[in-house]
Amino acid sequence: MTARVAFLQHSEWDVPGMLTGMAEARGFVVGTFRADRGAAGLPAAGEFDLLVVMGSEASVNDPMVPWIGDERRLVVDSVNAGRPVLGVCFGAQLLAQVLGGEVTRLRRREIGWRLVDSDDPDRIPPGPWVSWHEDQFGPPPGADVVARSGSCLQAFESGPHTGVQFHPEVDRDIVGHWVADARARGTIGHAVADELLGGFGPAGNGPEEQTARLFDGFVERSGVVG
Repeated sequence: MTARVAFLQHSEWDVPGMLTGMAEARGFVVGTFRADRGAAGLPAAGEFDLLVVMGSEASVNDPMVPWIGDERRLVVDSVNAGRPVLGVCFGAQLLAQVLGGEVTRLRRREIGWRLVDSDDPDRIPPGPWVSWHEDQFGPPPGADVVARSGSCLQAFESGPHTGVQFHPEVDRDIVGHWVADARARGTIGHAVADELLGGFGPAGNGPEEQTARLFDGFVERSGVVG
């Protein structure tokens, strides 16, 4: 049977981006779901073999966000069933909480292209990666912290599960939407916006080679074959 990967996004632009094509190219059946629509927007736990939880503007610690409880239960069920989870930014924070770690507010939000210090560069390349977050995860008990920066921890592995604080999925179109939204709300300066958008190549692609290494490392560690 062909393996199935479910991507959970939380808005129109918290999309899997380059990860979608990489999963399809490796033979996975891909489904994309809207976790921000509550239980009705989520897959059943038995409908996928790998779960990828994307980023979000929401905080995993915000009790006023109505859909987080349903999504958290799905991640708990996935972990308990041994289904590998890859968490990206918000997704990494939610995964860390489910595994027993904590999520706290950064002293200063991190936005921009960042290099990370990786203990496993074949699985978690050092970057540069796009970062855009205000919260940070603490490592779950027994997890291996495999990447960090001067600001916070950047990646952990726990059994078949992986969490990364940065955004391996992005291209210029995705980040361009984030920047336009942040500019409209007055929450990002011109210098930071220009640095973010200027980090992409002429075609607007994201860091394809290093993202492929990260995704392949997660798949290899999971033991699931496409």
